[in-house]
Amino acid sequence: MFTDIEKNLVNGENMGGISQTVYYGLHSDVDTWPTKPSNPTSLEQLGALVGNIVLKPGKKANKLYITDDTGELQIEPVGEKDGKSFVMHLTLFHPGLSEKVLGFINKSKNENLYFIVPDNNGAMFLMGDALRPATFEGPGDGQGTGKETAARRGIGAEFTYKTSNIYQYKGTVPLTEATGSGG
Repeated sequence: MFTDIEKNLVNGENMGGISQTVYYGLHSDVDTWPTKPSNPTSLEQLGALVGNIVLKPGKKANKLYITDDTGELQIEPVGEKDGKSFVMHLTLFHPGLSEKVLGFINKSKNENLYFIVPDNNGAMFLMGDALRPATFEGPGDGQGTGKETAARRGIGAEFTYKTSNIYQYKGTVPLTEATGSGG
């Protein structure tokens, strides 16, 4: 399955960062998860999930706005030799201290979540699977009013997800309420 890997930047594009919108929901709202590749015959297949995230009836993914250049998805290799896996870290900053964003932090701090994270090149990454959720880890890059009048006021947060392998999510974002049985 190993093959040559050439520089393949479509139209020379390789912009860093993530989109100003990420998508999230409760882990328990998912009816069916995309699967890991089964019997892949190429490196491309080995790097992409198969299928869509399907939500339970009446559920949908939610959008979360992030201030430009404050969101990041990091992929950290962890574990000892012959026991490697990955932790994905999503950090973000949402401007303002509205009741809604405070409620999001209050609700998510001890919840099991999933995130769909688009990068600035059109790739998407799913944080969460049938076995493991994404979880709130801490305040990220600042929470509160800031010290000076010119300071950034809002909510920073970090979420993590532990996974055996890293994949692109090639499925859809379920932005409309699911109907019927997804599975």
